[in-house]
Amino acid sequence: MASSNGAKTEIVELARGVYARIHEGLTNAGIIVGDDSVLVIDSLRVPSFARGLRADVRRLTDKPVRYLVDTHGHWDHAFGNEEFTDATIVGHVNCRRELEEFGEAWRANVIARNNDWSEEIKTVRITPPDLTFDHRLELHFGGRRVDLVYLGRAHTSGDIFINLPDDGLLFTGDVAQDGGVPYMVDGYMHDWVETDTRLLDLPFERFVSGHGPIGAKPALVEARDFIAALVSNAEGAFRDGQDVPRATETVRGALGGRFGGWRGFERVGDGVARLRSQTG
Repeated sequence: MASSNGAKTEIVELARGVYARIHEGLTNAGIIVGDDSVLVIDSLRVPSFARGLRADVRRLTDKPVRYLVDTHGHWDHAFGNEEFTDATIVGHVNCRRELEEFGEAWRANVIARNNDWSEEIKTVRITPPDLTFDHRLELHFGGRRVDLVYLGRAHTSGDIFINLPDDGLLFTGDVAQDGGVPYMVDGYMHDWVETDTRLLDLPFERFVSGHGPIGAKPALVEARDFIAALVSNAEGAFRDGQDVPRATETVRGALGGRFGGWRGFERVGDGVARLRSQTG
């Protein structure tokens, strides 16, 4: 285990030539080493993080990076893209659109927070994917099949999943975590439940999410159930005439016994407020 940008990073080999780069408390990435090149999953939040990721790739292999795949457009996953312009950057059509439409607002939000990345993010060159797709893109890379799959809106409008069916592996981006509440401010709450259900039909046993530890398939059942329970209980509270703060307390009470120990449980109110904005 090494230290990167003040937090511990760990490279975990999941299958021959397939690695998870787990960045404690921050954003994870994936690395797939092929016969003559490398595919990277997510470029991280700022160029210095992306350079650290590329340095870890070089520690594994001297092969060049051929593809960078964006799981979605959020800044902490895609604002390092400028460090991969020598590769083909792949993402969903909505990932490209969101980076073009909302990228500057995301930058301004980070700057306003005055956190560790606020200065560096001022100079980021927002770089959307240059190869996009609608539903599915199948790559044959290093003798293995790599399926890039869009299953519908969830965490954003452009979330994709990277499925290695022959290895039983899945990269989920920020749609679902093992024991963690996702960021829901930009989510599509009703669609999210349906997308999570479709996700469970993919062939995998283990998964790597954008944040948190490597997980097994039962954790994604729990992730789907969390979103479904949040939506169901919040809608019930709204029907009872509760406003967002009161509905948030109702949902926390209903979900706390099962999910209260999850990372980020304090973000439940974000999902309630987002649902309210989408239901009128």
